[in-house]
Amino acid sequence: MKFTCQCSLLRQEIEYASSFASKKNSLSISSNVLLEVSNELLTIKAYDQQMGFISSIPVSVSVPGSTTVFCEKLSNVLRSTEDVEIEVFEDNGILSIHPVDNESFSANMKTIESSRFPELENIDDSLYFSVTQRDFIDMIDKTSFAVAGDDNRHFLTGVYMEKKDERIVMVATDGKRLACVRRQFEQEIPDFRSCIMSVRFLSMVKSIASGEGVLSIAVKEGVVFFKIGNRTIYSALISGNYPNYERVIPKELDYRCVIRTEDLEKAISFTSIFVDDKSKRIFFDIKEGEIQISGENTDFGDSRQTISCEYSGPDMHITFNSALLHIPVKKIDSEFMKMMFRSESAALIISPEPDKDYLYVLMPMQN
Repeated sequence: MKFTCQCSLLRQEIEYASSFASKKNSLSISSNVLLEVSNELLTIKAYDQQMGFISSIPVSVSVPGSTTVFCEKLSNVLRSTEDVEIEVFEDNGILSIHPVDNESFSANMKTIESSRFPELENIDDSLYFSVTQRDFIDMIDKTSFAVAGDDNRHFLTGVYMEKKDERIVMVATDGKRLACVRRQFEQEIPDFRSCIMSVRFLSMVKSIASGEGVLSIAVKEGVVFFKIGNRTIYSALISGNYPNYERVIPKELDYRCVIRTEDLEKAISFTSIFVDDKSKRIFFDIKEGEIQISGENTDFGDSRQTISCEYSGPDMHITFNSALLHIPVKKIDSEFMKMMFRSESAALIISPEPDKDYLYVLMPMQN
């Protein structure tokens, strides 16, 4: 096997591949990346039992062939190399890299024969559908933070996705808060299997996507696939039955409090300086025209801040976990937001004002 290419082009693909390859040891085939050249293309593959990566880039091929090499080591070599045209060739179990025009450096790495690299998952191209990258990545960003970290409820450790009413719905919850986005796309969305995707995989989708153009998605039993540019990535789905999220979203809410989003975010940040590290309690005293937000730390002191709001209803004293509240507020991308609630202890909704296609449900702490 022998080919030449620009170092930066190969470096980028190997860096992406390294996120999918196992990092246990260089002798494991799942720690290696497959390099296969033919027809002026280099195909790169990596996997780690749960996820897979495939991409192709144009190269100048002298000798077609294939091999595998420890992905992390190759990534480190390319990261330390200037952006010059390089020659890559494999002979007798050694992969060598050096500049085309000179011998200013060279790197030699042991390989494992490509026949030991497994067949990766695949799906028929006809099952893919396309969506706008920017909108889909925004859906990931607005939901993935709310997944559970408790492996005992493994089905809550991922983001649930389904098609409903011609929209793509994404939901995440840890039992104390819930994030839900129901988005209408310009593209036609065919029916697909509902699924639970791992947050780690979705972070890979975000890192590879440029935010421009479209990406393509396909789902089959147990696996989800994404095509982003010249790259195809896939992941095993999280098993289990996702709870009925519609039941969690409260329907009858008597009171509505509208706040400038920036004012609330700054007030939470300020007050959180004195929130108790263990309980993380932050207190909202809501009355007509204003909210007083306060926190108390028995070792250091307390803080409070008052912000204006639009509210007409009885005085309310609501206690939140500041860490669970702060992130949803920061995800609101409108000038104004609202809290809708029924009582001081029942689940409430946080959402943009006026309404958009996403909302957050949060359980208050007991006073």
